[in-house]
Amino acid sequence: MKLAVTTILLSSLFCTFTSNAQDTQIKNLPLAPDFEIIKVDTKGQPYQCEGNAIISNNNGIYSLTTLKYFGTSISIDIYDDIDNINEVFCNSLNVIQQYHYLASNYSTYPHVINIKSINNEPQKKHRIDAKLTELLATSIEWHDKSDGYFNIALSPVIDIWRSYRAECKGQRKLDDNCEIPTQSELEAAKHLINIDNIKLDTVNNTIQMQAGMSIDLGGVAKGWMAEMVYRQLKSDGINNFMINAGGNIRHFGVHPQGRNFASAIEDPICKKFANNLAKCDNFEGQYHEVISGVDLSVVSSGNYLRYYRVKGEEYHHIINPKTLFPKKSGVATTVVMNDKQIYADIISTMLFLMPLDKAIEYTNEHPELEAVWYLNEQGKKVTSDNFNYYKLQH
Repeated sequence: MKLAVTTILLSSLFCTFTSNAQDTQIKNLPLAPDFEIIKVDTKGQPYQCEGNAIISNNNGIYSLTTLKYFGTSISIDIYDDIDNINEVFCNSLNVIQQYHYLASNYSTYPHVINIKSINNEPQKKHRIDAKLTELLATSIEWHDKSDGYFNIALSPVIDIWRSYRAECKGQRKLDDNCEIPTQSELEAAKHLINIDNIKLDTVNNTIQMQAGMSIDLGGVAKGWMAEMVYRQLKSDGINNFMINAGGNIRHFGVHPQGRNFASAIEDPICKKFANNLAKCDNFEGQYHEVISGVDLSVVSSGNYLRYYRVKGEEYHHIINPKTLFPKKSGVATTVVMNDKQIYADIISTMLFLMPLDKAIEYTNEHPELEAVWYLNEQGKKVTSDNFNYYKLQH
C-alpha cells in the first residue's frame, strides 16, 4: 500500500542559479516570480480567529489553514478526536498571529512594538515584548555559533537587493533588462551590519541600534513560530499532529495508520519548473527524499522560489554576510532535527551558506541534526553521515 506523505513546500529561501544557456534556452526557463509583500489588515482585532483561517474535518482529520501570515500557507492537521477543536485551533492561530506581528519588518501594528517599529527608528530605545526579546537574543547568539553566516543585522544589504528585485518586473523583466547592486553600493552599507551594535537588554526588554541599522528575522521567525505552535498544541493536550509552515514541517505522535509520519521533500528543480519537466512525471521525480521518524522538524532552504534574473543569471534572497552577494553554488539544503528543533530554520540557512565541507563537518558533529544537500540541477546530492536513518524504508 502506498503511504500518504506530507509534502514540504520548500519556500522562502533561494540561491544563485547560474546558467550558461544561450538566449533561446534562457527563454525556456520559468519566468522569475514577481516580488510581493503581503500585509495583514487586523481590522482592529489582531487576534480574531474567525475570518483568518479555515477549519475543516476530513474523515476524522481536523485541519486549520491560513494564508494571511508570514507570507505563506500555514496548516495544522490534528489526528486526535477532541470536542473543543475550534478552541484548540484558535489558540494555535493566536500564536501564529502573535509572532507574525512581532517579527514583521514590512508593517507596524498599533497593538505592538515590532521589528518594523524598531527599524523605523533604530537609534531610539524601544521597550519590547519579552517574547521578541527571547527571539532576538537567540538570533544574536547564533551569529557567533554560525561563524557569522547567520546575521539578523544584514537587513540593510538585504534591502538593497530587495529593491533591485522589486524593480525587475513587467516588460523590463521580460526583456531581461534588470540590474544588480554595485559592489560599492553594497560596501557602503557594510558598516551597518555589525551585530555588536544591537544593544539588547534582556532584563528590561529594550533594544537600541546604531542609526541606519535594521533587522531581518526572515531566517528564524517562521521556524521559531512553528515550534511555539507545537508547544501550544501539546499544552492543549494534543497527542498527534502535523504543522506545515510554508515548508517548515513539525510533527508529533503517530499517524492514524499506526506508523510514523512521513514527509516528502520536493525536488527543487521540479518545483521551479512547476513539474513541467519530463523527470517530474512521477512521485520519485517530484520528491527527492522521503523522511520518516518520531517528533521531527524538517526544514529546507533553496534557490528556486525567490529570485530574479539578470542577463540570464539568477540572484536569490539568501545573502551571504561575508560576500554581500547570494551564494553562487548549490540548490537546496534540507535539515532533519530530532532535538532543539526551534533552531532548525537558523541551521538550514547557515548550512546552505557555508562551504559544503564545513557544513557537512558541522552536521556530523551534532547528533540532533542530519542534512541533505541538493547540489546542482542534475540532482547530485550529498548527505551527512547518518541521514539515511530518517529515510523512509521501502
